[in-house]
Amino acid sequence: MKYYEILYAVHPALESGRLKDIILSIQKIFEDMDVKILSTDVWGKKKLAYLIEKQQYGTYVLVQFQSDGQVNQKISTELEHNPNILTYLISKIDESDIQKDSKSLDEQIIGRVDQSQDKEAAPAVSEEVSKEEAEAASEEVSKEEAEAASEEVSEEEAEAASEESSDSNNEELTNEEK
Repeated sequence: MKYYEILYAVHPALESGRLKDIILSIQKIFEDMDVKILSTDVWGKKKLAYLIEKQQYGTYVLVQFQSDGQVNQKISTELEHNPNILTYLISKIDESDIQKDSKSLDEQIIGRVDQSQDKEAAPAVSEEVSKEEAEAASEEVSKEEAEAASEEVSEEEAEAASEESSDSNNEELTNEEK
């Protein structure tokens, strides 16, 4: 048996209760195909790299499973026919890459909803902190860039000086030979 993981994005308009139903229905599809689910990790709502079905966001779910690999095509077909799934990707993984379930599915889904509500409750504080962090980070980057630039300049000056001294030494030798 080989180990695989599938990362799929669920339509963002679905609420936590409906999201759980979709995840459980996909897990049932896996069980019907004799696939052993090792872990399920709900990543939450994330921005997509590009629009999929006119959607900018999707709720990502990572499922790691064990199968013989021949059912992957059947899983792909099932997910393509599910209108709630925006996109998916199946990858082969090593046994060492398997995650252990730390939270139940309910805890993961409810925890994501609670975190998003907390963010909505205090957006001004998080914006101020993020602005301060961004300014501090940009100052650090500017200092590092300035140091790197000065090192480059001093290296270039050293090379130029050594070239000039070698040129003057060559000129002295040619003058002595005359």
